[in-house]
Amino acid sequence: MGRPFALDYGAVLAVAEARGADKALIADVLPIVERAVIANLAGEGEGDGE
Repeated sequence: MGRPFALDYGAVLAVAEARGADKALIADVLPIVERAVIANLAGEGEGDGE
């Protein structure tokens, strides 16, 4: 409870557009990147015993 569980894809794509990034590429890799970001924010893989 209280842990991040997803990224706001709309916000990510808005930032990508503002920065001139290839939105199709961002949309393709976003699910993979999301898993890594959420795992890191949730503390997974840090040996915290959870």
